[in-house]
Amino acid sequence: MKHLIVIFVALVSIVVYAQAQVHVGDILCTDNSVVSSNDFVASGRTALGVVFFVDNTQQHGWALALNDAGQGAMPWGNEGSLCYLQGYNNNPQTIYNDTIGSMRCDSITHTAQRLGWTLEQYSSAVNAAVQYGNGWYLPAIGQLIVLYGNMPEINAALDAAGGSRMNGRQYWSCTEENGGVISAWMLNFAGASIATPKGDYSNVRAIRNF
Repeated sequence: MKHLIVIFVALVSIVVYAQAQVHVGDILCTDNSVVSSNDFVASGRTALGVVFFVDNTQQHGWALALNDAGQGAMPWGNEGSLCYLQGYNNNPQTIYNDTIGSMRCDSITHTAQRLGWTLEQYSSAVNAAVQYGNGWYLPAIGQLIVLYGNMPEINAALDAAGGSRMNGRQYWSCTEENGGVISAWMLNFAGASIATPKGDYSNVRAIRNF
């Protein structure tokens, strides 16, 4: 009997572990659960975002907001100031590895406060992402690139969750270019990343950690 109990517990553990696996294209719900896009409607849950990256725990990662933040395309923000967290010049290999969006947005927020500005005065793009809701932030350029690489699964999940696709638009990142101060990196959804003057207009799609 003891052996049967041990086997039963082991089998239950395996099932629970299997259920805990999260995949790109799953839907993050408002109750912090994650369901596949195929099971979402039957679950009766409310979508919060779409998973576009999963770390090596297979339980945590980054989720994309269902819709753009703000009222459409907007400038990144003020062209005369640079956040003092490390920026990048024109080295694509370095730029594309920038995945510290949450840290960058925190630093940008603190820099604005130190200068006596509102976050919207410093960066309307970062502000729009942060104002999307608690825990949301503007992705770094490397996070946008990861997102772009998983668009087929993400678009299917956005459709299932009632969100809007990102196709045909360009999106700001929170990665500033430190060579010229006046630029920040954006990704157009033809796959090109460009250091763009902060006064130009692009869209904003917030992400969050889960």
